[in-house]
Amino acid sequence: MVKMVFVSMGIRMLVNVEALNMVESVGNVVRHRTVPIIIRKSAGEYIMRWGPAISGECLAHAYQSYLAELATKEGLNTCYWCKKNEFIKHFDLSFYEKTKGSIKYSADEEVLFNYANYKREDFNINIISEIEKRIIKSCVVEDIGGFLTVQGPTKRTSRFQVSYAIPTYDTVEKGIVALDHQFMVRYAPEAETRRPEDFRTPVQAPYYPQIGSALYAWIFNLEVSGIGISSVSGEKVLEDNEILKRKSIAFDALAEMLDNKIFGAKLTRFTPFIDYELILAAVSRDIKFVVSSPVLSLKQFVRETVDRAVKVKETTKAEVRLFMWCKDENIESMVKDEVGGLVNVVEVLRTNSLRDLIKRVKEVSLS
Repeated sequence: MVKMVFVSMGIRMLVNVEALNMVESVGNVVRHRTVPIIIRKSAGEYIMRWGPAISGECLAHAYQSYLAELATKEGLNTCYWCKKNEFIKHFDLSFYEKTKGSIKYSADEEVLFNYANYKREDFNINIISEIEKRIIKSCVVEDIGGFLTVQGPTKRTSRFQVSYAIPTYDTVEKGIVALDHQFMVRYAPEAETRRPEDFRTPVQAPYYPQIGSALYAWIFNLEVSGIGISSVSGEKVLEDNEILKRKSIAFDALAEMLDNKIFGAKLTRFTPFIDYELILAAVSRDIKFVVSSPVLSLKQFVRETVDRAVKVKETTKAEVRLFMWCKDENIESMVKDEVGGLVNVVEVLRTNSLRDLIKRVKEVSLS
């Protein structure tokens, strides 16, 4: 069996004037996604607040888009639809079988056509394992991002996990979170005056997009050791060299996404101002160690994660290594004061690029 390697990252980022995740239009109003947030005031006392959020689906779509782009550049197998950023992920093999005349599918995908019209009772564990293996071979995005095929059904759980991005508890409680409607107008006075009477759609029209500003926190996890491994048998599906390339791409895609800050909706006119405050990463072996909730106060988030990592190593003898990135010396100093005698447990990187953190985490994970 492959030795487990698991990466968990807690990300805190200040985002101003963003429309990264819009949900629906009501008339000429375009609403930002909001979620209920429960905050504990004291023992047994809680309050609820509504705040802006960025869904895990939004973040996952962006990550998989970078995966597909980098994998294609590196010559790794990526299916036709994932290259298009349409992550339908072999949802129904009959769709692929019926579109084979207009789209060139890989040899592994062509094998899947044989199972397109199977009935549920025709499937067994060997066929399900074969379907998963062929899909893994044909697409790095579906290897890392998982899929669910109705035939079988055949399911592969995503090797990465991502939370919603929500405002931190302390900023919500103090009211340091904002949602606002911005008045915009498609300005065309002459075109409006020339609009025919039977043409009902206004040429000049106002609209109201909703924007948010918040200190967002979210979690990204990656089961590194699960890449290229069958969910059914637990055995390797790919050659070691191919698996290593895919693991490397998984980190590179995250670095591109976070460093470029290009993800989410409405970037053409609402590219947000993003400034990362702190990222705390954990690399664990033989156990899935997840960082504490980054929505806690900054000090509590770091202190609790460090304490838990120490306790896990003491009680389970598993390996847990912590890495922290920040570009502010004041934050670095505050964190070191908070963890006190445990400061040597965390490797701190204070640079202008968080690529340095991803590179370090990648080195340790793949070593």
